[in-house]
Amino acid sequence: MKPVDELLNAARATLTTSSLTPIGEPVPENVTQLEHQVRSAVRRVFATLKTAYPAWYEKHYGDTKAEQLARRVWMSVIQELGDEAVNRGLHRMVQECKFPPSPSDFLDLCKQVKGLPSIQQAWDEARAGKYTHKAVKVAAEATSLFDLRSALDGDKALFQRFERNYAIVMRRAQTGQPLEGRIAKGLSHDSMRPREQIQLEHSRQEAERIVDVLEIPKDPKACRAMLLAKLKIRRDDHV
Repeated sequence: MKPVDELLNAARATLTTSSLTPIGEPVPENVTQLEHQVRSAVRRVFATLKTAYPAWYEKHYGDTKAEQLARRVWMSVIQELGDEAVNRGLHRMVQECKFPPSPSDFLDLCKQVKGLPSIQQAWDEARAGKYTHKAVKVAAEATSLFDLRSALDGDKALFQRFERNYAIVMRRAQTGQPLEGRIAKGLSHDSMRPREQIQLEHSRQEAERIVDVLEIPKDPKACRAMLLAKLKIRRDDHV
């Protein structure tokens, strides 16, 4: 089999030099931006299939009507995927598949994200504040960095909040969507937390905001040096 990049480049060349199948293509003004992206993704998939598996493609999709029906099936399956996920699936398909995958199997290829931790590993990383994948950091921030830093081992409610947020961010990663973005609060958010904990978190956030506005150093030594300079107090280096 040819190298992956060579095959994918050939598929892109096919898209730029060949006319598209007219059957089933709607009038451009009737196509939304999202639908246009999905159709573009399906065209990339079919161009890659035709380039990587020419004999199979001719046998199964050589007939115009068969190709039209197949395109509709593929559209319904991959409509949730972004370009990044589709490209990931195409690379894996060419690298790993001796025979063309079914649409559902292709979807699985697209959703395999390298380095995405399990929920338990992500939970441990979120509590430690050390992340091996950006998805963990985004989920931790959506959950509350303050709560995670002070969490006890048996904090089931907090774990469930993080688990939900991480599942949402993981899905974004798997479907090739931007990881950042608002996550709707679950029913177990602030209403399920002790009032004192919420007040403490808000107070801490306000204090951090004031420190940033006033440009007060957060490093203790730098803060001490700044205070001494303001008071015009000179200390020897050894003091």
